Amino acid sequence: MTEQQISDLLLSYPQVEIDGRSNDQLSVYSLRGEVVAIIYRGSTPIKMELRCDPNLASHLRERLESAMEASLMNKRRFVAILATSQFSDQDIIDQLRHAYEQTKSLVGLNDSEDDE
Repeated sequence: MTEQQISDLLLSYPQVEIDGRSNDQLSVYSLRGEVVAIIYRGSTPIKMELRCDPNLASHLRERLESAMEASLMNKRRFVAILATSQFSDQDIIDQLRHAYEQTKSLVGLNDSEDDE
């Protein structure tokens, strides 16, 4: 996946937007002010920090070299991922969806509000 495809997918989720904490190096995607994902602009391979269930984050970090502790966000609730061959496009799509669902639960967004 390209950085643009990842951005487009994140922005396709209801109420997700690029927020004011973004800068020349980082794109910060949030839902009602809570961070869903951070994409390091222009990184090769693409580096991102995604909200993640703590148990899944720990499992990914133990299992994959391309998954590590987040450096900018809470190390327990976020996982840093390098988009290498260890993560297929579908794996990345699944992790982005998981990050959205985790954030959606955190902010109390229910399914009927998805379309707002």
